[in-house]
Amino acid sequence: MELVNPAGGTNRSARIQAPRLTYLEGRKIGILINGKANADTLAQETAAIFAERHGCEVVELIDKRNAGRPAPAEHLQKLSEVCEFLITTVGD
Repeated sequence: MELVNPAGGTNRSARIQAPRLTYLEGRKIGILINGKANADTLAQETAAIFAERHGCEVVELIDKRNAGRPAPAEHLQKLSEVCEFLITTVGD
């Protein structure tokens, strides 16, 4: 776990941003739910829009069950192995 000082001063150049997808048609979606009320509904409804408009398919859904903690490394590893992009939501 990396602790970040909320006052700022972090080195942003050390982070690498994922490349933007060049197309969405037929892509495999992963969903990461944070455990809050309505987060699952929001993520699934969003995924349904991608399915309808671009033929995407949800291949993995993981509920990490605790909004206050980062997703466990094994969840992120599993998602990275089977999906091409991720939808995550915050409920309430």
